[in-house]
Amino acid sequence: MSDTTEHKQNAESAEADGANHDYSEQYLELQKEPTLYEWEIEHQQRLVWLITGIASGFFLVISLSIFLFEEQSNARDSMWIFLFLSVLTAFQVRFLYLPNKLYHYRMTAKGIYYTQQDKIPEMAYTIARGIGGLLIVGSIIAVGLVGPLALAGAGAGAFLAFKITNMKPRVFHIGCQFKGYGEISIFRDIYGIEIKEMPRATGQYGIVLTHKEDYERVLNDLARSLPDYQITEAESRKEFGY
Repeated sequence: MSDTTEHKQNAESAEADGANHDYSEQYLELQKEPTLYEWEIEHQQRLVWLITGIASGFFLVISLSIFLFEEQSNARDSMWIFLFLSVLTAFQVRFLYLPNKLYHYRMTAKGIYYTQQDKIPEMAYTIARGIGGLLIVGSIIAVGLVGPLALAGAGAGAFLAFKITNMKPRVFHIGCQFKGYGEISIFRDIYGIEIKEMPRATGQYGIVLTHKEDYERVLNDLARSLPDYQITEAESRKEFGY
């Protein structure tokens, strides 16, 4: 099978799964090499719960303030609205903006290549598309009720709705070939390895996350395959940067 035919088939199968795929040249090159071993891992982003709490807490504080200091019935109605917004914001930030990352790594003799994608439940996409559909209907109704003056705002709303209703997961296909010189940064607390080729502006980059039982094996293989790379150990996750 020719490389062109193989890449065409990969693109067709990627398109069929309903996701947006981005391929790097290194990934396509390393895909031709025999796989020595492979693994999958799920990774939670840094500060995810703190950011989610701050985002949803804004509406929760408003809701609690209304409950404590307002006695009018219409004010109590708005309390439930802000409470709903708090819950909705928490789910939106956690599952759409800061979801866990799924990685599938393959180690070869000439480099390591992997896929990276967000772990977003299909239900989240379904809800987002439903909201997009409601926005489209609302945009049409706004033009009918308010008239031509609402056309600009309705057009913007319809455009946003179109973007939401066409939301798809995005999959990145990344490759990092074994060559040149650079730095290997490690952080054992999350069993992470960062590969940075020099010069950084044009060099290759890769982030490798492993399970506890695989960490030393992967690290030793990378160090042996990249003898001109300096190994540094990060003291914190913030310093490691991931």
